[in-house]
Amino acid sequence: MAKRVTSKTSTALAIVPISQPASVPSADPVSEPELAKPRVFIHDVCTDHPDLSYSRYWWDQKHDREGITPWIAKKLCPGDDPIFGHAAKAEVLLPPTAPSDYMDVHFLTSQFDRTLPSFEKHAMVQMKLFLDQQEAWHIGYERVRSFARAHFAATHPVILIAHVPQIVGLEGNGSHVHCVVLSRGINVNGFTPACTTLCSDRGYRKALAAWRKHLKAEGKGA
Repeated sequence: MAKRVTSKTSTALAIVPISQPASVPSADPVSEPELAKPRVFIHDVCTDHPDLSYSRYWWDQKHDREGITPWIAKKLCPGDDPIFGHAAKAEVLLPPTAPSDYMDVHFLTSQFDRTLPSFEKHAMVQMKLFLDQQEAWHIGYERVRSFARAHFAATHPVILIAHVPQIVGLEGNGSHVHCVVLSRGINVNGFTPACTTLCSDRGYRKALAAWRKHLKAEGKGA
């Protein structure tokens, strides 16, 4: 573009080019920080407890952490198939005073992630309980459910997820139930502080003893 300039001493018109603004280099896209997944310590299947493993999940850092929601979502839908890729059964067990909104597993985990203080490192524990292959899987599931209700769900939210490969035409690693217990309890006012006992060796030993007692009461233990 140009502007017309009139000289005071002449009626001639001069054409003066208008300088263009300097081009601003485009900013590089800001990359999102990679979120840290929870770390895990596993008391794996062994001769002392061949039917279960007990895992504890926690974070080393205070910021840029991936929550538990993606992990739970993957357990709920372990496969890609829209029909056969889902868990055989899943449900939430809540303490008696917990608001019913938390019965929705996605609401439960997203609220846990959103409200977990940065200083809190404990995430959850998981008991993976293998079912008796000589029983129908729903019988073993109900056994796990009653155990989880008695031992964990009086104070903590529990997410039960059953994987039964045979019903979707797979061999898999045997039928089992993931009993996921969130580190924080829940009551009428929402989440309580994390339970350090639950997320420790002591919590593992207490859960193992309670499971053996539960099995014995049902005539399954030694």
